[in-house]
Amino acid sequence: MYVAKERRAYILRLLQQQGSLHSATLARELGVTDETIRTDLVAMQNQGLLKRTHGGAEYILPLNGSDSSERPDCQLVQHALRFIEEGMRVYLDADTLTLVLVSQLAGLRCTLITPSLKILSQLSAPSLPQQIICPGGELDKESGIFHNEAARESLRNELRPDVCILCPPAVRSDVAAYNSPIRAAWARTAAESAAKTIIITPSAALSTHAPHAFPLPPGNTLITEDNMPPRFGHPDTVLIPYIAAEDLIQPDSFDY
Repeated sequence: MYVAKERRAYILRLLQQQGSLHSATLARELGVTDETIRTDLVAMQNQGLLKRTHGGAEYILPLNGSDSSERPDCQLVQHALRFIEEGMRVYLDADTLTLVLVSQLAGLRCTLITPSLKILSQLSAPSLPQQIICPGGELDKESGIFHNEAARESLRNELRPDVCILCPPAVRSDVAAYNSPIRAAWARTAAESAAKTIIITPSAALSTHAPHAFPLPPGNTLITEDNMPPRFGHPDTVLIPYIAAEDLIQPDSFDY
């Protein structure tokens, strides 16, 4: 038996990973009626957790400083926040999870560094107290990242980060991998330069492959879900709760 709170946490996790969902697909997957899913989505939209669309829902970022303790994306980044202190320089990988982290920084004054056009555009709000730095370079339109060698090497010198936040699409115990070679090059340089590297990723990345890999520095911290593949090992791992679809299946005679 399960409660709506668990079902909605599952929906949030899927939205975080996929960006959008269809109500009918969710209903079939969880063994509930379409009306049950619609009720969930209405309630979650009223809480500011998603945006309803025709036939489904879309992912939205949490509001700055909002209480989002039940969102899986916020649960992931909350563990990373304890490594960030006032005045630090923080490298942000080109991923939505890094924007979630920024939304939870509240009034913490630090410097955020990223070559990602998508991340920079989201960080342009004048209300954000953090300083924003783009190392520069020519925009690679395929990856959406500004890039040249001199700009990237600035991470080893004047822009050396105190903390590097990575969200790779594929992770092993000591390796991170990306689909974009440019994003991988920036991530590698940031990880090699930073005093501390934090990997924030859904557990699905632990069994996924990507072509552009590099070794992670020793002493990195992995923050993921409590659903790691068998025999996966990492010396410093922080887990958040994980709810699977099979955990939510209910008897046909019971629905709410």
